[in-house]
Amino acid sequence: MKRTCLISSALALLTLAPSVASAEPGILYVPTEDITLYPTNMAPCGASVNSALGCYGVSEETVEPPYADADNLTTALANNLVEYDVMVTNVRPPEYISYVMHLASDDPADMSTSFSCAFGGINCEARNRNAITSTSGTTMNCIDPEVVHASTYAFGRVSGLEGVDNPEDWMNYVVDVGPLAGPDYAMAPLGFQDVCNDRVQQQGFNDRGMQVSLPLECTSVDHFTCDGPGGMQGQNSHQDLLMYYGARVEDTEAPVLSNIVPEDGAVLMAGDDLVLDVDISDGDPIVGVRWTVTSEVFIDIIGSDTVTQCTNDVCDANWMDASPLKATDSDWEVTFAGLPPGEYAITLEAADYHGNIADMVSATVTIMGEDSGTSGPMTTGADSSGGNATNDDSSVFTTGEDESGDGTSTSSQDDTGGGGCSCRTTPAPGGAMLMLLGLMGLGTLRRRRLF
Repeated sequence: MKRTCLISSALALLTLAPSVASAEPGILYVPTEDITLYPTNMAPCGASVNSALGCYGVSEETVEPPYADADNLTTALANNLVEYDVMVTNVRPPEYISYVMHLASDDPADMSTSFSCAFGGINCEARNRNAITSTSGTTMNCIDPEVVHASTYAFGRVSGLEGVDNPEDWMNYVVDVGPLAGPDYAMAPLGFQDVCNDRVQQQGFNDRGMQVSLPLECTSVDHFTCDGPGGMQGQNSHQDLLMYYGARVEDTEAPVLSNIVPEDGAVLMAGDDLVLDVDISDGDPIVGVRWTVTSEVFIDIIGSDTVTQCTNDVCDANWMDASPLKATDSDWEVTFAGLPPGEYAITLEAADYHGNIADMVSATVTIMGEDSGTSGPMTTGADSSGGNATNDDSSVFTTGEDESGDGTSTSSQDDTGGGGCSCRTTPAPGGAMLMLLGLMGLGTLRRRRLF
C-alpha cells in the first residue's frame, strides 16, 4: 500500500474542537475481498478519507487484497469489542451508511517509520465514522507486530482512544526514546480496562529527524472524566468506548418506513413542488438513508439522469445535521421546486447500524406540462407503503425478504487518514449541479470536488 505524507498534529488539532459525545452504534468492516483504494483529492474522492468510496492516503489507485486470515481476525475483533455496540462484519455496508473499514496486513513496511504498525489516525470522540484503518508487518521502528493486537489498537485510535500507561490495556503504549516505543506486542493485553490510566504521548520525529514525544492529541472533554495515577486527566478506555458507542445491543429488526411521500403513480402539474418524505422508526438512534431521483430531464441540466441525497458523503447532497450520523427521528423531507415536466423515478433506501436493511421503496411521479395530456405515468411496480426486514445474526446487510418474497483527525507517524465532509457528483458542465441542487429545499448542500 503506497501511503502519502501525513497531516501535522499541530494543524489537525485546530479542527478538533471539543464536543459532547453521545453513544451511537458503530460498524467495523473487515473485507474478505479485494478493495480498490483511490487517492484523496482525486476523482472520485474529495479531500477526506471515505471508507464507502475507498478514498485513502494512497499515491495511486491501488487494489488491496484481503487479509489471508480475515475470518479469524474478524472473530477476534468481535470478541475484543463484545461489550460495546460495534458490529464487526465481513459484509460491506451500503455506501450511505458510515463505517470503519479495516485493512489488515502482515507485509513488512520497510520504508515506514511507524512505532505501532497501526495506521488510521486519532479520531477524538469517534466523531468521524467514515475512517479506514490498516496494519502492516515490521517497520523501521515496530518489530514483529501481532495482527489482532495491532488491529484492536488501530480501532481504538480511530475510536478516540489515546495511548495509556497500562500493560493490561489494549491501548498500552510504551514511551521510550528508542526501539521499545509503541505497543508491546510481546505481551497480550487483557482488554479495554475499566480503570483510569495516565495518557502517554505518541512517538514521532521532528523536522530534523530526531525522535520526539508528540503532544497529547485529544482534550479532556473528549474523554470520560477521570484522573490518572499521575494526577492529570487520564483515560478509562472501557468507559470511553461506552460513551462513544454504548453497550452492546442485539437488534435484528430493520427500520420501519411509514407515511411515505410521494405515492407511486402520483401526478403533479408544472409549478408544483416534488416533495419526498418519510417517517422512520427503529431501535437504533441513528440510521442511514438515501433518496434517489432519476429522470431523463436531468441529462440536459447536469449531464446525468440521477440526483441523490443521503446520510454519508457519497451523494450529490447531504443533510447538514448528518455529520455523518443522523438521528432516526429526523425530518427526512427533500423538496424539489420548479422541476420541468417529465417522468421521475424515485427510490428510498434505509438501513440501521446493526446490519438490518429495509426493503427499498420505489415510486414514479409524472409532472405534467400546461399543454400535456392526461395519460397515466409508467410505474416501477413497487409497493410505496415501504418495507420491513428482519435479519438474523448470520445475515447482516440483507434486504430481509423471506423466501415467500414478503418482505480524522490528528496524525502522527503511525497514522494516515482524514476527516471532514464532501459529496461526489457526476461531472457536470459549469454550475449545473449546483443549479439543480438549488431547486431542492436544503439548508446546506455538499458537493465533492472533482480533480
